[in-house]
Formats: sequence, C-alpha cells, structure tokens
Amino acid sequence: MVQVTVFKEAVKNANGQNPREIHTDALRAYREGISQNFKDVDHIPKCGINKPHADNNRIERLNGTIRERTKVARACKKHNSPLAEGQRIQYNFVKPHQALEGQTPAQRAGIEIKGKNKWMEMLKNFSKTS
Repeated sequence: MVQVTVFKEAVKNANGQNPREIHTDALRAYREGISQNFKDVDHIPKCGINKPHADNNRIERLNGTIRERTKVARACKKHNSPLAEGQRIQYNFVKPHQALEGQTPAQRAGIEIKGKNKWMEMLKNFSKTS
C-alpha cells in the first residue's frame, strides 16, 4: 500500500509526464503501484548494484545520503519532515551529480535555476508565487 501512495505522489509531481521505464528492486508491491498509476511503462524489476542489465545506483545513493543524515538527527522519524524536504531539494536542484556529468537531476530534466546561489534563487521565485 505504501508503494501505491509513493507512485501517486510521483504522478502528481511529474507535471503530466510519464516515464518510459521504472527500475525497482524485486519487491512485489511495486508491480501493483506501477500498474495502478502508470500506463504503457516498462517495469524493470530486480535491479541492483550488481545486476548487469540495469541498476538503481542513483536511488540507492540518495537513500544512503538520507540514512547518513537521519542517523545523527534522532528526531527525524517522518519522511515528510522539513529536513527530508530540504534534502530532496538539495539532491534534485542544487547538488551536481557525477553520474549526470556534473548536472543536477533538475538540469538533466530541463529545469534550470539561474544564479550562483540556487537556494536563494528558489526562495526568491517561491516568494514571488506566494
């Protein structure tokens, strides 16, 4: 059931775009979540660091980063805390990724944030829309 909720959230945040492929590990619940929320998407299960056909290294790296941070932040028990949201923004919009040739995931997706201080630019843009 959690996976269905996660995929609903992904659809909501995708701005009407659908992925061509979704890579997951072998957890069966992913099939249900994907089939209920995505049409005409190739589900590639059983991905992992040591699988030659596909890997989920990027999401596993994010999970490792979050796990490192939450170990020391003992009060961080919820996935929707301000700390987790800030980590998500940092990971997707600010931090360049070696696997993306120095780009952020947002840049790779065609979302460009101008300026040296990306956090400040996002805050300025948010305050204009609020």
